Amino acid sequence: MTRIILISPPGLYRDTPDPNGLPLGLVMLATMAREIADVEIIDSYSLALPVSETIDRVTKSSPDMVGISLQFSFSEPAALEIAKGIKISNPEIPMIFGGIQATARSKSLICSPFVDAIAMGEFDIGFQKIIAAFNSGGWENVSSSRIPNLMLNEISIGQIQRQSEFIDNLDSLPMPDFTLLPGFPQKYNPRLLTSRGCKFRCPYCASAAYWGHRFRAHSPERVVEEMHGLKNKWGIKRVSFSDDTFNLVSSRSAKIAELLIDSGLEMKWGASMRPELLTEDDLRLYIKSGLTGLFLGLESGSPAILKKINRNHNLDKTRDLVILAQNLGVEVHASFMIGLPDETDDDIQMTIEYAVNLPSSSLGFHIFHPLPGSEYGDHPEKYEIEIIADGEGVGEIDAVAPIRTKHLNPMRILDYYYMARGVAEERQNRERQ
Repeated sequence: MTRIILISPPGLYRDTPDPNGLPLGLVMLATMAREIADVEIIDSYSLALPVSETIDRVTKSSPDMVGISLQFSFSEPAALEIAKGIKISNPEIPMIFGGIQATARSKSLICSPFVDAIAMGEFDIGFQKIIAAFNSGGWENVSSSRIPNLMLNEISIGQIQRQSEFIDNLDSLPMPDFTLLPGFPQKYNPRLLTSRGCKFRCPYCASAAYWGHRFRAHSPERVVEEMHGLKNKWGIKRVSFSDDTFNLVSSRSAKIAELLIDSGLEMKWGASMRPELLTEDDLRLYIKSGLTGLFLGLESGSPAILKKINRNHNLDKTRDLVILAQNLGVEVHASFMIGLPDETDDDIQMTIEYAVNLPSSSLGFHIFHPLPGSEYGDHPEKYEIEIIADGEGVGEIDAVAPIRTKHLNPMRILDYYYMARGVAEERQNRERQ
């Protein structure tokens, strides 16, 4: 049976484990492949395994094939170092990259001598086709099979045709088998992905380049069934939903909440939601069903900037929802970006002032990065963005300000970021008291 190792690579500058990094995509791929391959997951990102240890684990396991999931741009240097180390040990091992950033940076990655193929976009079906082809004839058979959405190192990029292989009925997917993930659940905060895609077109987001502008979701019954499985098998009492926007279809999220109430499961949960889609009635229903944590990507406190980035929430109404949620016992995390292309000094000051007066449990500030696959990342000149540094060589995502905008230089962006981070740390310290 073909032996495959799937890797979630670390960030080069991270040395502490991240229990929130559970690689749901790799778990699903491994679950779907377990009948036709011997699959092992090495989660170097969540467990903070260094590159050298990751390479050592792979070489000792003697795989027939390796897949590397590149979800974050700052993990690219580590991913390539891992691929290089494995190839030096055994040049015959095929190296396949996949994930959001692998898809977005495919034209660059495929030029690496240590990358044999890029799995473009959603690839659950394609991964099974790769294994079937490899089982019947090795990597040469994979190369000659012309599997849709598989970009091969030896074929001209211009000859690769993207084809739609989206799974319309997500309930047809198997239940994720977390026994395939070493350290689960002790080393992880359990998460579930109940939908794919997003209908919104935020110019800073790279999700659409991977999932498309389509929204597909598990049925509410399937979601609750998965939650029952986590509690019954693992004793898990709280789960986070990894959906881009849990409440994108309010009737669906309400149905999930109603089923949770009727089932008597009593499992706590948290999710990311769009504030403009969240009503007071929805919020009360979610809380009754177990909601204890709410993530809001608010991005800016400037109405002008919100309009520029296609965000439609009203800042005053959002503040009222945060107040209500906090009063009802929900911990709200509000996230903002610093250094967006059209921001002026006044816009950033408005963001910081809004955050200071927002009574959320915690605040997050992040330096804007023009991610490959996003509108801003793929067309920087259109927005007068000068990219000083890209994903290569950039360590942690907030270690540098990689751009110069029409209003702000990198040092000015960094100054505002550290000012904002001080606000976030003050909030954190206050909540601890």
